[in-house]
Amino acid sequence: MDSLSQFALGAAIGEATLGRSLGRKALIVGGLLGTLPDLDVLVRYADAVDSFTYHRSWSHSLIILTLVSPVLAVMLHRYYPSRWLPKPTLNESGQTLPHFSNWLTCVFLVLITHALLDGFTLYGTQLLWPMPVGAVAWGSVFIIDPLYTLPLLAGIGTAIKGRRLARTAVITGLIISTLYLSLTLLSQRHARSVALESLAEQGLGTHNVLVAPAPFSVLWRIVSMENDTYHEGFYSLFDKDRHIVFNSFASNRALIDQHLGYEPIARLDWFTGGMISATRENDHLIINDLRMGVEASYVFRFKVGRLEGNELEPVLSEQMPLQMDTVRMGK
Repeated sequence: MDSLSQFALGAAIGEATLGRSLGRKALIVGGLLGTLPDLDVLVRYADAVDSFTYHRSWSHSLIILTLVSPVLAVMLHRYYPSRWLPKPTLNESGQTLPHFSNWLTCVFLVLITHALLDGFTLYGTQLLWPMPVGAVAWGSVFIIDPLYTLPLLAGIGTAIKGRRLARTAVITGLIISTLYLSLTLLSQRHARSVALESLAEQGLGTHNVLVAPAPFSVLWRIVSMENDTYHEGFYSLFDKDRHIVFNSFASNRALIDQHLGYEPIARLDWFTGGMISATRENDHLIINDLRMGVEASYVFRFKVGRLEGNELEPVLSEQMPLQMDTVRMGK
């Protein structure tokens, strides 16, 4: 999710777990912890494909975050000295300082929920890294969704204005936001059932199907991979019928499979769950991530090599700029 949503989620958890001890400072502490996993974008990798596919890996692993939580909790506990045993310790203002268990609860919940929330988007979050399993991309919410973030911000705003209802307000915001996530999963499930039914009626592939959300998870983009072709269609929850019109495009899967031994291509194929296509542009092989964007206007495109006939000459992978198909986008 976007940085604002992650900060708001962390701030709400910080208030819920540490607010009685730290007051408004708990919002800042939780918010900063909530942005911590995304600092992996500052790590420089060998090339564009590595930067793309290693983001949200070790920094978003539930295993790593669980191991790191006690370390961060110890550091924070020492900054705000208290006791390990549940005996109140007061600061100069007469407030009860948080105990180690409070810090551990806050740090663990903020870091873990950050990774889980990212799993609801399409990018791909490697929740079990370094285990050899695929990236999680439930894909029921758009990367920016005000309907998720606003309840959290409302709770935070209430906590800033007054302390009496602070904890109740942020917990209410957390409950509403979580219920919204549940509704997006139900919405996606309905859209998937309609998509599979429509694909089957038209004799199109139903083996590898992506159901991707637009903002607010009302409009859904359907992508179905089938041999050397993929089909793209759209479905809205407000549509009166269950028929989706699909347009078909060449994925050039044979070209991908021919060079699947080349690590950047193999890694993109793994990371996207096979949702890629290949194009040839000025003798360069371009791999398109079909999950984010629409046909001919994809957000993530990578130059991975130079084609000399049927031979691929490896080059340092490079992310290509977004090319907008203004004609199709305007339809």
